[in-house]
Formats: sequence, C-alpha cells, structure tokens
Amino acid sequence: MTIQKVMMELVVVVIPLFLLSGDERVQPLQLNGPLYSEIRGNVLKPQLLESVEDVANLLGSQSASAIKQQMQFETHGVLVFQWSGSGHDSLVIKTVNDHMATFQYTRGRTRDLRQHVQAFALDKRIVWNVTGSDEQHE
Repeated sequence: MTIQKVMMELVVVVIPLFLLSGDERVQPLQLNGPLYSEIRGNVLKPQLLESVEDVANLLGSQSASAIKQQMQFETHGVLVFQWSGSGHDSLVIKTVNDHMATFQYTRGRTRDLRQHVQAFALDKRIVWNVTGSDEQHE
C-alpha cells in the first residue's frame, strides 16, 4: 500500500509541475500594474525588447519589475504583442522547435473592441513568426 501511495503522490505532484513548466525557450509572462503606453500596434508585428529599460519605457515600471523576476535578460528577450480587437481574440504559442517559435493569432467574432497586450520570454537564439488564422471563435 505505501508504494502505491508514494507513486500516486509522485504523479499528483510531479506531472502538473512538468505540464506547467512548458518549453523554457518561450514562456508567457505576467504583466503587473497599469500599462504605461497607449495600445497601438499590429498583432502580426510584435516588438522585441532586450532590456529592463526597454520594457519599462513601453509597459511601465511595475510590469518591468514583474518581468525581471520571471526571466533572465542575458538569455531571453521580451516579445510584446499589442493590438486592438475583439474581446475573444486569441494569441497562442503554436509550435516551438530547435530554431523557430510560431505564434498563432485567431480573430474573435464579437464586436466588443478591446485592448490586448501579451508578452512572452523568448530565447535569443531562436527566431519567431506570427501567423493569422482564418478560423474564428466565440
């Protein structure tokens, strides 16, 4: 019985940690506080920020300090997507392989205009691209 209990505890504790860790080369970042800049931009053309100062200038000091705690600027940059669109717009990491990260943008169908900002820690050694999906979701 005790071996089964230990195995179950291992499964319950370790597997969720593994699933949450994801790929270390590309990770979503949490942004804190009100955004410093106005939301402008094209979701298909994000900005790559390479220092805490760049992040502070674009997103504000609260977000910069939150991001600094989540990643290392020596090995990663911050890829920031800013756009206006439906409240049901989505942007997800579609694939990550040895040299390429692909993000997929899907336009929502609702007519509620929202401001969107998403940031990702991106390994400086890989390139990225953004694709738009013709699929729409609610």
